[in-house]
Amino acid sequence: MVTIEKLKKGDIPELLELYKTLIPFETSLDRSLEIYKEMMLDEKYFLFVAKDNNEVVGSALGICCMGLAVPFLVIEDVIVKDGNRGKGIGRKLMESLDEFAKNNNCAYAVLVSSAFRKGAHQFYEKAGFTDSVVGFRKVY
Repeated sequence: MVTIEKLKKGDIPELLELYKTLIPFETSLDRSLEIYKEMMLDEKYFLFVAKDNNEVVGSALGICCMGLAVPFLVIEDVIVKDGNRGKGIGRKLMESLDEFAKNNNCAYAVLVSSAFRKGAHQFYEKAGFTDSVVGFRKVY
């Protein structure tokens, strides 16, 4: 049975391995632990993992940003481990993000996805997102 829960310190090494398939940046475990401590102090962060038999098989990050007009949610690092896709894990993570957004009075959510990730785009559309905006990313 898959569960969705807040990231725990002990989950970080597994999550970093999973991230290697998603993002081209690497960080040390020590640096990730420092960042984790900061994030856990800020209630505007949502960092949850999906677990199957205590193994991290997915994750999603959400940050509630305050705008002068309305708060909004920025979604990043949504991933489900290869071999576990199509089982509703991503849907559960997205539903958890929706709940977090509503609890924080976010008016809308935004996310970006690399242009070549067509399967992910179909997933996001099923989750209620539209591609009616153009997203840009600047890598530092």
